[in-house]
Amino acid sequence: MIKRVSAVLSLVLAASACASPSPGEEEPPHGYVEGAAELPEAQTTIAYAARGARQLSLLDLATGKESRVDLSVAAERLIDDGRFVYAVGGGTVEIVDTGVWSVDHTDHVHHYRAPARSVGVVHLDAPVTSVTGAGARTAIGTTDGRVTLLDRRGLEGGAVTAVTTIDSGSSTALALPYADRLLVAVGDARDRPANRIVAMSADGRETGAFRAPCAAPRGAIVLRGGAVIACEKSLIRVKLEKDVLTTEVLDSPVTPVARTAFGHRPRSNEAALAGRTGIWSVNAAKATLHHLPVDGRDLVAAASPADDSTVLALDAAGTVISYDLRGGRKLAEAPLKATTLTLDINRAYAAAPQAGVIYELDYRDKLRTARTLRASQQPDLVVEVGR
Repeated sequence: MIKRVSAVLSLVLAASACASPSPGEEEPPHGYVEGAAELPEAQTTIAYAARGARQLSLLDLATGKESRVDLSVAAERLIDDGRFVYAVGGGTVEIVDTGVWSVDHTDHVHHYRAPARSVGVVHLDAPVTSVTGAGARTAIGTTDGRVTLLDRRGLEGGAVTAVTTIDSGSSTALALPYADRLLVAVGDARDRPANRIVAMSADGRETGAFRAPCAAPRGAIVLRGGAVIACEKSLIRVKLEKDVLTTEVLDSPVTPVARTAFGHRPRSNEAALAGRTGIWSVNAAKATLHHLPVDGRDLVAAASPADDSTVLALDAAGTVISYDLRGGRKLAEAPLKATTLTLDINRAYAAAPQAGVIYELDYRDKLRTARTLRASQQPDLVVEVGR
């Protein structure tokens, strides 16, 4: 457990999991992970909690079985990176290894299952504003404009190790691990938002590889075709090509860009976010941005099925809506009084806390309710892992 993070603490270099076997030993099969079972399909799981609760429920979507992990923090938010769930309460983050994850090698995917467990707790000097995790690093941003980097490989082994703390020089604290590097929002005044994105090494040193203007950064995501960062008036696509980071600025036809989180299907190139003026849909591979005006709807979330033709949204009344991405025509809607929306390669999931259920929706069949999953605790906070 980390008692306090404020400076460089340590750097742990993880040994390669693909080291060559000693003479006489059998070489482990491709994709082997010690302590985990490799399975033919994604072990998709809904992780959820009641707001303020000290238990995280893990609902296996294939079997319907549920398990729980006790928390030492009263959860106010849940953030995931596909494997780890970060339960946030003020300036404290408890990290839970859900034991289900997928590894994307582009031409094939490995799916794993291991025992779920709480890895540890990080206490920070200010409330948490953002958490992003991928590859070797997890980045935790706080309201004082600082980003704490954790060794994510260490989390996989059950240890919480801080690498360093980055001072953004602004009121923004946002860093996105991408391609063994970090894309970090920085600025010039502590009381103002960041105004640019810079590249840093995995240990938090600026590399000078690029600088991209980005007024008031508000969100980021890694897709198959590159990383995307949302700014006040544009989105920035960053892509690694022949070990060089390239950037493309995608100007938004409507500003400001929404501050909601990106919603996306795993291992895809498309993502979406939503606000009062409509939906923004980005394609990282094509470096394109499309804004879909939605009149009369106060949207709170959006997610892309990555079919280049539709987009899903959730409005403030709890209705899930499917739209034609090009023409803006409403294709279907489901009034569920839901508060969260997530999706995977086959289904969307919308949690209705007051009813104590999570709806499984077939987004290819007019948002048909495929299953109604009864929650063992009120599903206020919901993420999807293992997908």
